[in-house]
Amino acid sequence: MRLCRILYSLLGQHAPAKLLPQLFQEAVFNEVNIQMIDRKLQEVLFSKRIPSYTVSKEACDKLSEHGINAYERSGGDAAMYINLPPLLGPDVKHHFEGIASELSKPYFNCIRSLSKLPKPPTHWKFIPGWTSYANGTAISVDCPSEEGLVFDTEVLVKESNAPIIAVAASVNGWYLWVSPRLFEPPVEPTNMVTLADLIPLYSPGTSLSSPKCIVGHFVSYDRARITEEYLTDPTGLRFLDTMSLHICVSGLTSTQRHIKMASDKHLYNNKLFKDFVAELNAKRGSTNQSDVESLEWIKEASLNSLVEVYKLYCKKDPPQDKSLRVIFEKGSRKDVIKNFQKLVTYCALDVHMTFDIFQCLWKLFTERFPHPLTFYGLLEMGSMYLPVNRSWVDFQERANQAYADLNTKQKTMLQKLAEDALKRHNGNDKSYERDPWLWDLDWSKPKKPASKSEDAQYIASLPKWYRELIPKPIKDHYKEGPTLVTAQMKIAPKLLRLCWNGLPLHFDQTLKWGTLIPGRVPKPVGDPQFYKQNSNLKENRSSHALSIQSPQSQILPSITVVKTAAAGPRLLQFPYREYLQYWEKEIEKRLFDLNSRVAFKNRVDPTPRDKFLLDELRRSVEVMPLDFDVMHRLIASFKQVSEECKVEQFATEKLTLPIYEYLGELQVKGALFWQNKHRYDTRRCGMVGRQKIHRRTTTDTINPEIATCWFCPLPNEGGQGLPVGSPLSKPFQVHIASGRLHSAQTSGEGENQAADQILRDRIRASFWQSYSKRVMSQMYVFLPTRLLPPTVQSSLNEEAAPRGQLYGAILPQVIAAGTISRRAVEPLWLTASNAEPERLGSEIKAMVQAPPGYCIVGADVDSQEMWIASLIGDSKVGFQGGTPYGWMTLEGSKAKGTDLHTKTANLIGIKRNEAKVLNYARLYGSGVEFTKHLLSKFQSNIRPEEASLKAEKLMRATKGYRVSVPSQNNSEGKVEYKSIWRGGTESHVFNALEAIARSPEPRTPVLGAQITRALTPKAVQDDFLPSRINWVVQSSAVDYLHCLLVSMAWLIKKFNLRARLCISIHDEVRYLCYKRCADEVALALQISNLLTRSFFAYQLGMHDLPECLYFIVGCLLQFS
Repeated sequence: MRLCRILYSLLGQHAPAKLLPQLFQEAVFNEVNIQMIDRKLQEVLFSKRIPSYTVSKEACDKLSEHGINAYERSGGDAAMYINLPPLLGPDVKHHFEGIASELSKPYFNCIRSLSKLPKPPTHWKFIPGWTSYANGTAISVDCPSEEGLVFDTEVLVKESNAPIIAVAASVNGWYLWVSPRLFEPPVEPTNMVTLADLIPLYSPGTSLSSPKCIVGHFVSYDRARITEEYLTDPTGLRFLDTMSLHICVSGLTSTQRHIKMASDKHLYNNKLFKDFVAELNAKRGSTNQSDVESLEWIKEASLNSLVEVYKLYCKKDPPQDKSLRVIFEKGSRKDVIKNFQKLVTYCALDVHMTFDIFQCLWKLFTERFPHPLTFYGLLEMGSMYLPVNRSWVDFQERANQAYADLNTKQKTMLQKLAEDALKRHNGNDKSYERDPWLWDLDWSKPKKPASKSEDAQYIASLPKWYRELIPKPIKDHYKEGPTLVTAQMKIAPKLLRLCWNGLPLHFDQTLKWGTLIPGRVPKPVGDPQFYKQNSNLKENRSSHALSIQSPQSQILPSITVVKTAAAGPRLLQFPYREYLQYWEKEIEKRLFDLNSRVAFKNRVDPTPRDKFLLDELRRSVEVMPLDFDVMHRLIASFKQVSEECKVEQFATEKLTLPIYEYLGELQVKGALFWQNKHRYDTRRCGMVGRQKIHRRTTTDTINPEIATCWFCPLPNEGGQGLPVGSPLSKPFQVHIASGRLHSAQTSGEGENQAADQILRDRIRASFWQSYSKRVMSQMYVFLPTRLLPPTVQSSLNEEAAPRGQLYGAILPQVIAAGTISRRAVEPLWLTASNAEPERLGSEIKAMVQAPPGYCIVGADVDSQEMWIASLIGDSKVGFQGGTPYGWMTLEGSKAKGTDLHTKTANLIGIKRNEAKVLNYARLYGSGVEFTKHLLSKFQSNIRPEEASLKAEKLMRATKGYRVSVPSQNNSEGKVEYKSIWRGGTESHVFNALEAIARSPEPRTPVLGAQITRALTPKAVQDDFLPSRINWVVQSSAVDYLHCLLVSMAWLIKKFNLRARLCISIHDEVRYLCYKRCADEVALALQISNLLTRSFFAYQLGMHDLPECLYFIVGCLLQFS
């Protein structure tokens, strides 16, 4: 009721109590018993009334096949009606066209005024402020008077974020702005920028609400240097980014970008390039590596820099000398003054190039994005404004100090671990040879002390690895200890005794970080160098050991290996027996626990080779160096598994590798090996011969070469088999948190605590480690008191006001359409995660604080992309909720366990939040492999085979399975077939998404936005299908955002609300508004949401809307 009163207040009407009950009308339910909006409201929005529906038995029965009871109604008894602002047209479609045209018209006019530019001047005046150059004359002016400008600024990077020169051009002439700072004495470099350092674009006395449009390349960088943009109340200034226009028209996916760069630079040995070409050739039956040059999309696209974009559209080389840019990057004020004419001409050429690009791009953009909503949505996205105060500066200081403290503490604990390692192993017994981590450090010592002094004697007793951690000269610093040690060093994981899934980490000089997998059979078999001779021991090794009589002994504690270095080869003792203790526990779990035996029994495509492989593994265990009790226990386990392997036929296929080459793969993958039907196909299972070790899961050790072990590399996010430089780097933070990467327990409790603390501190520092540079580089400007709003000025005079309080803003340097799906891109605010207590600095978003008298109103659109995808799928059925995915999105209940995320969680036994991530990942195009990867991240104790089974189960239940169905007759009259999904809860959705993605000119179904030229089916044929499906979903979500922003802009203007866009993060929007109109702004968000959802349904052919979509679940109000 309160919401309704606010609405009537907003519309200037009265809401007598006797009228309020009439706002609720009899409920109407659709074909699958989903409650729809009030009928009068439906008629207003969709222009034709649908009085009622008949339940579809066929649809309800199909839903019941997926555990959905659509016969039961869960809605209320009444539908709510509210009086909307009058629509600009007969229905919601015409309304959005009307408001977009109304808001866009002045800015279209500004753009049309940029028909051509006059010639730039040949000489520039060196005077502060703005100078106008027109008709051969130069006149000082307050600022450019035209409404349409092409604009560029330059900054002295080493000195400040403030602009040093700027050039603007219009149809009437050219303008130059010179910073007054060039006429002042040099100062120390500073991050502080004041309003006086910035560029004005409105003359005194001019209305700040008058429309102006600035065109630039990455124009948000230039916007951050304009005076009026930092004022609390919004202006009529809008910015059009040619980089965003280019990305919309000809942008590249991340993979395409790398391939394009490799192709342009002829880097044909680049791994990504080679893998892409190999996959391309396999698809097209070609072996010609240069075929990639004939790809259409490479010619239709470019990278995003001004120079590359200019080459693409203007078909010629840029006219400027980019070497002058070095002066702005590394020079001083003196350098700018000395080269003033050249530098201003350089900036003017940037402006002219931007104009030339814009002239070519604008026509392409309007053809591919015809709806005015898209244009004005881009302008709105370029007007973000983040209010900050003194807390922003304090936050940075606190975070930096806390980060420094963490680093100091971490360094101190590493020093302690190094000292403990020295104490433990620096004796004459060479106990380090029995340590699985420290055995390969350089424990050599000088042959004799430098002198007879006590200090020299002590230094000579230190091993080389320890001496390398002491600052030079060692004699002056040895008492300080190993102060050079850091977590980035190769020795840190060794001191921390790190394990990966239970096995000690090992560093190979060639292969980098991984683990060792015992099981390689040393040659000759039964070599006595591995065994301890014991004549009293009468027990022979297994009689099955290939008829070879092994020594009557147990294995030696260590074996000799060779490590090659620049100084020459070095003999080391590998602690084989110690390592085996870790391996024995893992091998039992990986191969012989219940899950593994079940996986073997139910293995995919059983073949006699499976029995041969088990026999080979048994024989390798019989002859590999092992203690007798371990060997007999493993052989008994082999026998138990082998009895379950029934062989009725012989294999006829010839293996590309000997059977023993698969032993390492089996040990690493465990039961997952048996779930791979291509496990023996080296072309498809990811394993190849020894000469291409980078593609194998396991390979022979290289340096040092360990005869009894394989090497298994740590996973690299960049691709399978790529070397890992440090297991303590950022990508491994998630593995530390999950426990997959952990410190081995020792007898010393203090050591365990120190190692665990260091790992916890690495996680705590990870956010600030990644984001601190981005935070520190943010350009913020505090406003002088005279320019603050009256409410803020009054607060500064209050007794309780904090001393030295300052108010200002950050203008996020957003690329309004930074990806091919037109999502906005910005390195800090649009990527930072939500606050987490255990991550230092993650509370950064809380530093955006409304000034006194203002508040921040915002909302998150619930399940936006899932609803859009479900709507597209439902449109093929003809009504909303007609597909399982659509019904669960609309009617699914978390409490009843019928919503999408709970169903997924229950299906494969994971948490609901984890299921949510999987559901979105699948919607974005991920398959079984990425699902397995996510499951492994979620659950540290999950076995690979279990992750594989869960991933495949999830895919079968959701996407279903592929079938071929007749499509159409070709020109020869033959029936063509297409592949579709069937049998899953999401089959309808993915069939609909793929139909759009595969269409000749893929466009979003609501605003008709066309896919980038680099991804059209004509350009890529059947390649990049997941990217194209992802584009349909995410680009439609951007359409939704643009509709919401444009509706808000219209309501704010129509009802004269004091509000402006603060930030938009994909499906989140935040507005800064005057505190007194917070309720009205919140209501405007609700109305905009209702109109946008109705518009989407209308455009997809469904002239109604479920009541559950009526309102945003909750609006956020953040007061100062």
